[in-house]
Amino acid sequence: MDLRKSIAKRAVVWLVVGLAGGGVAVDWWERQRATSDLAELRVRDADRLREAESRIKQRRAEVQGERQRRQALEGILADLRRGS
Repeated sequence: MDLRKSIAKRAVVWLVVGLAGGGVAVDWWERQRATSDLAELRVRDADRLREAESRIKQRRAEVQGERQRRQALEGILADLRRGS
């Protein structure tokens, strides 16, 4: 009977050690995964930012072109009104 208690105690101790070790391993694994996920998100966000900046530059150029056309038309209209 003393042998059974000894075996049971060892089994419980090893179970606790295994659970603690497993918990540490899972924590380490999750931290590594989270780090790689963050790096991936940073790269993706940087790509999105570059795309957005590109679209903004394109829209600014379009607005500037429209502004120049409007000013040219206003100048023509002003010349026509002065000539009439």
